[in-house]
Amino acid sequence: MKIRKNLSDEDMLKGYEEEVSFENAIYGDEPVKNKKLKTAKKAESKEILLPDEALAKLNRYLLEISMDWFKNTKGEADWKVYKEDGQIIIKPAAVKKKA
Repeated sequence: MKIRKNLSDEDMLKGYEEEVSFENAIYGDEPVKNKKLKTAKKAESKEILLPDEALAKLNRYLLEISMDWFKNTKGEADWKVYKEDGQIIIKPAAVKKKA
C-alpha cells in the first residue's frame, strides 16, 4: 500500500472506525463501532494494469498451466517471473521443500 502525501486529517482517517475499549467506552456521546480500519482488498486486486478481458485470459491461462503442472508432476508449483527481450515470462518450477 502506498502512503499518499498532503492528505488532510479527514482523508487520512477515512474508513477508520475506532474499536470500543476501556479507554474510549466512557465517551458515550461519540459514535464508536467495533470495527477497525477497513481492509484494502479492493485496492490490492486492482494493482494489475491490464484491461479486465486481458486479466481474465491471463488468469485462465495460469490456471490451465498450474493444473497441467499438478497433473504431470504431482506437486505444487512455484511461479518464476522474469523479463526477457521485452516480454514477461511466467513459468512454473518445482517447490523446494524446507527441512
